[in-house]
Parts: sequence; structure tokens; C-alpha cells
Amino acid sequence: MSSMDILFNKVPLQLVVNVELANILGLNECIVLQQVHYWLEKNKKEGRNFKDGFIWIYNTYADWQEQFPFWSDSTIKRIFSKLEDMSLLVSASYNNTKWYRIDYDMLNNLVTA
Repeated sequence: MSSMDILFNKVPLQLVVNVELANILGLNECIVLQQVHYWLEKNKKEGRNFKDGFIWIYNTYADWQEQFPFWSDSTIKRIFSKLEDMSLLVSASYNNTKWYRIDYDMLNNLVTA
């Protein structure tokens, strides 16, 4: 793969990251929240993982690290913890597995404040 194949020919940051959201949450948190949103939308379209009135996603930290191979396990844990502390990520335990969903109302309040 050449350098021309690996680099974007468009404004790359705006394709990958919502700059406004990254300014509010932090870059890492923005990236994780976007990825969780992607999986929630995928589950919604597929009619999967609907529990207690919400769509959820679950992954182990090792699974998340496959999606974010540029971060250590401890960094991923720290990002998820921060998002939970901010009440943007809601977690629950189903069948001894930790599941996540986004509190879109809280996100909206944070963005419009």
C-alpha cells in the first residue's frame, strides 16, 4: 500500500471526527461515542439487542481494542469510564455481560448548552 492509498484526498478530520463534539468531549471520547453510535444504529436496523426499551451494544474491552488497536486496554477503560461519568454512556448488566447505550438526551443537553 502506498502513501497515496492510505491518505484521504478530502478534508479528513471532518470525515472521521465531529470537530465540534471533540471540542466538547475530548477527541478520544468523541471517537468512542461515534463508534458506539454506529453499532447502536446497526443493531437498530437489524432489530437486535432491544432491552428495557433501548437498543444496546456489548463488547469486552478486548473486543473494543480490536476496533481501537491504537489505544491500550487501560486507555479504552479510561475513555469508557469518563463517558459513563459524564452520563453519556449508560451501562447495564444482562446475563453477566456489560452492555452500553448512549443517553442521547444527555448528549443533546451537553451539545446545546
